[in-house]
Amino acid sequence: MPRLIILALVLLTLLAGAVGPTQAGSNGRKGTEGAPELTIAVGARGSALGGAVVGDASGVEAMFWNPAGLGTLTKTETMFSHTQYFADMTLNYAAVASKLGDFGVLGFSAKVLSVGDIIVTTESAPEGTGEIAQPTFTVLGLTWAKQFTDRVLFGANGNLVSERIINQSATGVAFDFGVQYVTGWRGLKLGMVMKNFGPGMTYSGPGSELSLLPPDQDPSGQPRIFTTESSSFELPSFFTMGGSCDLYRVPQYRITALAALQNNNFQGNAMRAGLEWRYRDQFALRGSYYGSFVGTTNANTAVDESKFQGGDDLYTGLALGGGVNLRVGDTSRMGVDVTWRPVRNGYFDDIIDIGLKLSF
Repeated sequence: MPRLIILALVLLTLLAGAVGPTQAGSNGRKGTEGAPELTIAVGARGSALGGAVVGDASGVEAMFWNPAGLGTLTKTETMFSHTQYFADMTLNYAAVASKLGDFGVLGFSAKVLSVGDIIVTTESAPEGTGEIAQPTFTVLGLTWAKQFTDRVLFGANGNLVSERIINQSATGVAFDFGVQYVTGWRGLKLGMVMKNFGPGMTYSGPGSELSLLPPDQDPSGQPRIFTTESSSFELPSFFTMGGSCDLYRVPQYRITALAALQNNNFQGNAMRAGLEWRYRDQFALRGSYYGSFVGTTNANTAVDESKFQGGDDLYTGLALGGGVNLRVGDTSRMGVDVTWRPVRNGYFDDIIDIGLKLSF
């Protein structure tokens, strides 16, 4: 059964690559995707490690990075994270998962991105109409994962995506599929995940309706209602494969190296690497760096070229963080993680992630 699951995921990956746009993995389609809230990282540990936790993610935090990692859960775990995003935006995330015997592990999650207050302006009121808009982007997730053997884990995640801007809204679904393989050698773990695959989304609502009097009609006649139709947009799908390995391990502490390669459908591919030091599974320090391959066209030869650049349009690529994981009572544990991610050029405040986990 595990072999069939791995084979099915590999075939899905090859199929996605075969039917995907020819410019996938370049910057040719950059900025044309929608539902960006699906790609905003949640989980302070994974963020501090630059997203290189595809093969190493475990517990409830794995629901975002690689749903297969949720299969390691043996009891109930909850998580809440808060991200102070750029431009005064905030991202809140809550999740809970529990082991359900032979069925596997089932988890639920909710992610809410709040843009803040936006003054509504029109052509006739460029200084504002007095109305305040509060766009909200919500992702509700259902995750199932199972550890089929002592080495193979598989997980799947379904997300309901909802976007609301004034009197317009869009709803869609996105799916994630992941596999993890534990080699048993020096803590080496391998993983791969396909994220955000699903049909396109389209905006609709009262804001699409216009009351107009056709130019060929009697001026005293009744206006007609015209409905405009927005173009659909694709989801920000991508495929990531990576692994982790213990560089040094003794009973008191260990040092783990992590790396991942991410193939993006709407921008240049990314390489990610992180390092984590843990002491008795109670204290941890983390650091990472990632960069993207930026595609350009040579003006003289008209040949497409690619170069590696640290970070992306928002981040410098660097991330630092740490965590504390302590026992509470006889069987419960509580963990707190914090991550700092500097923003490029200092146009906005740096991004801070704070996460709280409780297992019982």
